[in-house]
Amino acid sequence: EELMDQEEVKAEIKNYQEDHLEQLRYNDAKVIVSKLNKDSDNFYYDQNKNIKFQLAENNKEVTGVETIEEGSELRKAVDAELLKYKEKYFKGGVTTTNVFYDAANGKLNVMISAHNINMKNFWSGEWLSTWELDIGAKNVKGSVKANTYYYEEGNIQFNLKTDFNETVSGENDNSLAKSVVTLIEKKENDVQMDLEKVYDNFSDHYIKPLRRKLPVTGTKMNWNLNQVQYGKH
Repeated sequence: EELMDQEEVKAEIKNYQEDHLEQLRYNDAKVIVSKLNKDSDNFYYDQNKNIKFQLAENNKEVTGVETIEEGSELRKAVDAELLKYKEKYFKGGVTTTNVFYDAANGKLNVMISAHNINMKNFWSGEWLSTWELDIGAKNVKGSVKANTYYYEEGNIQFNLKTDFNETVSGENDNSLAKSVVTLIEKKENDVQMDLEKVYDNFSDHYIKPLRRKLPVTGTKMNWNLNQVQYGKH
């Protein structure tokens, strides 16, 4: 039996995909694979597209697509606000969102998945953001993860995870939706600002002490941060 065909390996691959909010192609769009939009029968939901689906045996393709009905006005309102937020701040083509209404538990799960890969320049990065709204209590539990990997003549990784627990307000679906997305925007911007502070001191305090005084080329390293362009989330 081939290694990649073993059930344990397939299960670990699926766990990785769910943890990293994997994006898969569906027709001319993308869908998200996550535990937050998954049911007990291993179907993943994209209620904006009115579908549920499963993963193929190779874990790389969408299969078993079924049409569903979705009638949550709050979900639709949050989805509309989230789309405006995504278009304002996130790079097109690499970012996918999902808002899942969990009727059984009275919750709304919001997912933002941004994967930016640049193989020719030897780096990749992801911004993974999840938010769980308890509709009755109007409480939001959130998590932001940022992971970057640079591997030209070496390996440098940066991993960040920040959790939040906040309360939102709103007298109707539209006002509550705006409150939720405003909270997401504020908290993600706070994380971005904290990252900017890290970047300002990155070379002197984090990278430079790890490097030899002279690299194997015999040429001193240029530690001028102005030579490095960091992308926003």
